[in-house]
Amino acid sequence: MRVTTEAYPYGAGATFIGAGFLDPEKMAFTALEPRDVYILATGERPQTAARLQELRESDPSAMVIVDFLRTEDLDDLGFLTRALLFDDTAVASDAMPLVLPNGYENSDGLWPLPTGTTTHPRTAGTFSRIFRWYVRELGILDVAEAVRRCTLIPAEVLKDVSPAMKRKGRIQVGADADLVIFDANKISDNATYADPIQISSGIEHVLVNGAFVIKNGELIEGSLPGKPVRGEVSA
Repeated sequence: MRVTTEAYPYGAGATFIGAGFLDPEKMAFTALEPRDVYILATGERPQTAARLQELRESDPSAMVIVDFLRTEDLDDLGFLTRALLFDDTAVASDAMPLVLPNGYENSDGLWPLPTGTTTHPRTAGTFSRIFRWYVRELGILDVAEAVRRCTLIPAEVLKDVSPAMKRKGRIQVGADADLVIFDANKISDNATYADPIQISSGIEHVLVNGAFVIKNGELIEGSLPGKPVRGEVSA
């Protein structure tokens, strides 16, 4: 069986507060504590198991951030870094759905996103974070390797189940014209846990299927040239 690896450059994950593993009784058997849970809508960190249980019962679908690793701690940062730098690890965003504030039914075609929209910052900042943090600040990846882990490696992982991926993640004759033009000295993630929908900076142009969706740093509204990438089930 082929085994592949992927990781995202954050120490915290996102889920809903009603998730089974956040049951205070189950958390007693893990390294997690109630204060490791951050409620996105309110900014609260419950300090006791009783308060966490109260929040779970009052709104089990509330989106939360869970601190599994604290990247300011060198041991935790080392754990995350080893995962990201394992041979041929793909950088993965594992983007979360957008939870819109009251009054909005869905985010389809909605731009700009309304204030109060919640998600995990990885939805907006994963790949630019790799270049800002691991390339420029930590200096443990070069630009070419960061690009490979964000593009070619994911395409290689998926090519056997989705032939369309053989045309992704590379610049060559016959490949799909999906291109990102960015300034390696400026590209940065701006999304935070408190404000997760801030778009990244330092990205000049984005082309999908040969058509601009971002040009000169500005989103071209209504430009939707993307096509679904589907897997194939072998007989």
